[in-house]
Amino acid sequence: MSLLRRLSNLFTRRKLDREIDAELSSHIEMRIADNIAAGMSKEAAHRDAMLRFGNRALMKERVTSADAALMFDGIARDTRYAIRRSFRSPAFALTAIVTLALGIGTNVVVFGVLNALILHPLNVAESDRLFSVVQKQHGADSQSYPDYLDFRSRNNTFSDMAGYKLYDAALSIRGVPKKSWFYEVSGNYFRMLGLRPQLGRFFDLNDEHVPNSAPYVVLSDSFWHDRFAGDPRVLGTTVEINKHPFTVIGVAPTDFHGTEVFFWPDFWVPMVNEQQINGYDYLSQRRSHGLWVIGKVRDGRR
Repeated sequence: MSLLRRLSNLFTRRKLDREIDAELSSHIEMRIADNIAAGMSKEAAHRDAMLRFGNRALMKERVTSADAALMFDGIARDTRYAIRRSFRSPAFALTAIVTLALGIGTNVVVFGVLNALILHPLNVAESDRLFSVVQKQHGADSQSYPDYLDFRSRNNTFSDMAGYKLYDAALSIRGVPKKSWFYEVSGNYFRMLGLRPQLGRFFDLNDEHVPNSAPYVVLSDSFWHDRFAGDPRVLGTTVEINKHPFTVIGVAPTDFHGTEVFFWPDFWVPMVNEQQINGYDYLSQRRSHGLWVIGKVRDGRR
């Protein structure tokens, strides 16, 4: 067996036991066949073979012990050799170590990306029904707010569609400002994702009437703990976003970090307050793209 196989066997004892059983059975059967060919009766041939190979459990223990001893002996021998070579050729050793470190680091990053994008989808209910809505033209991945409203009201593919944008702003707590990253989202964002707040409530479409009509904030779990020490009395607190007052009405679930895999926001605010926060009204500008849209496919349309 190779060194890697031996090391694997240490942690897969059941597999090793099955292999040893199969090997012993094979030798016993060959011995029985040889005995019968030599003129023994079937019973005598079987008895002789069993006596020659002895107790199976004891034999398995001996084989396993020998296998482990050989493995550790090989590791010790390889380690001593590597140390001697390192002292003789330090430049080569350093190059090898750096190369291995870079290779391992690259693999870790690649696996992290793979895990985030493919193996670990968004942690929301029915995430397999969520799709980004893009235009046919290559690179036209974002929409305007008027286009989003048209898509949401006229499509037959999605049961609901929500929009969001990513921004940074100065959020002040008791007069102390700090740069924060956040989502501006449509009023149906949380409802479409099937989320429930861990504290307070989410804003929704009923809170949106006209521009700047919903000065509410939903905090992320980490931001709530970092800036408010996880105090449940945070509900009703007034904070300032770019010097405009907003009221904290809820805290998102612990394991929800938005709908961008590599971007975790500090909080969410209603999109209808865009002009108040950033001083620009993209809500009425059909040519102003930059809004990301996700839709939830209707049952039976997948």
